[in-house]
Amino acid sequence: MGQSKTEMFLPRVVAAATPLFEQVVAVQRQGAASLSIRTIHESAHGDDGAVFGVIRALEDADGPAFILAVDYPLITTPALAELRRRFLSSSALLSVPVWRGIPQPLCAGYRAEVLPLIRDRVGEGKLDLVGLMKDAAAATFPFDGRELMNVNTPDELAKAERVE
Repeated sequence: MGQSKTEMFLPRVVAAATPLFEQVVAVQRQGAASLSIRTIHESAHGDDGAVFGVIRALEDADGPAFILAVDYPLITTPALAELRRRFLSSSALLSVPVWRGIPQPLCAGYRAEVLPLIRDRVGEGKLDLVGLMKDAAAATFPFDGRELMNVNTPDELAKAERVE
């Protein structure tokens, strides 16, 4: 990307989330700098994977948590409101939107009760969130809005900015 996605997109994600959630908290890797909002850090680990940020967020949460990565620069408050509504109306441990056939577990609702399952999976070397979705019998639902366009490269960013 040429610069950190967090630096590029965090203000947009925070602006979309703040009207809906009591707290918006950033999770950073251990040793990374704190950000402009309340920041917590992952515990030390030798592996790489988003699951460690999910674990830390759930450890910090006082109940259910909505996990939202900074990879969604087009996210809006109305889109998050719909995703939150679906999560709160479900009793599933995870409520995950599916964008164009691709599950989005980094823009999803997690109940604290899923934490032991996540820890067990990590202990078994299973770091993938899609596998977690299967093991936890996640509730999934289609969400076709452009708000969930995940951006990881400059080309994807340019495409996201052109999509109407």
